[in-house]
Amino acid sequence: MTPAEYQALTSPRLSHPARSLYQYYLRHHARGDQTQPLDYPDLGKALAVQGEGEYRYRVTPAELTALVDELLEAGLLSPLERPHPQHYHGAVFSLPLKRLQGLAPLPSRQFAMHPEWRPDAQFGGLARLCGLLDSHFDETELGEFIAYWLGRPEVFENQHQWMLKFVRKLKHQRSVRRAPAPAGTEGYQQVPVRAAPGPSRRAREMMEEAQRLGTDCQEDHHEKDT
Repeated sequence: MTPAEYQALTSPRLSHPARSLYQYYLRHHARGDQTQPLDYPDLGKALAVQGEGEYRYRVTPAELTALVDELLEAGLLSPLERPHPQHYHGAVFSLPLKRLQGLAPLPSRQFAMHPEWRPDAQFGGLARLCGLLDSHFDETELGEFIAYWLGRPEVFENQHQWMLKFVRKLKHQRSVRRAPAPAGTEGYQQVPVRAAPGPSRRAREMMEEAQRLGTDCQEDHHEKDT
């Protein structure tokens, strides 16, 4: 197991069944860094706990899908093939953290954000693994990230997890910047849209139509009177 896998598996947000599914089945039966097609009946048998002739713990197909979702959210799985959009039976995944070597020695302690925090030398590789090809950042981007989490001192993460959060922030910011700027934006920040003075175009058209109809009615009355 690589340090990256260990750090992801020890996250308190990952349930024990999800850890077991990854470590004792998906990783154990993987071919290199790629899983075999998921077989829900086999997965259910692997996770079932039987005692004295009856099952003490069984997993439904819906629960299996939720466990795979946990592993995807933790970055332990990355989809390669998914035949069915509603579940993962028959799906094939890569194990991206199995390839990621050389992170900080284990174990890595958790800590609250502090003003001196900086990503370490593994940040570039982690960013590329998460789909962020340009991992460069400026002090403003880093400062905004630190300031946000300084306001949440109850959150404790290890170095790897803090870097994952920073990667997600950068990806989100840059996707917003690349999107076409709609009216009422400056750069990637929204600003209040100033209303045009006077009636809107649609209102003016309606007023003109009403005036035209009024004129037509007056002409009709005039013709009848004459």
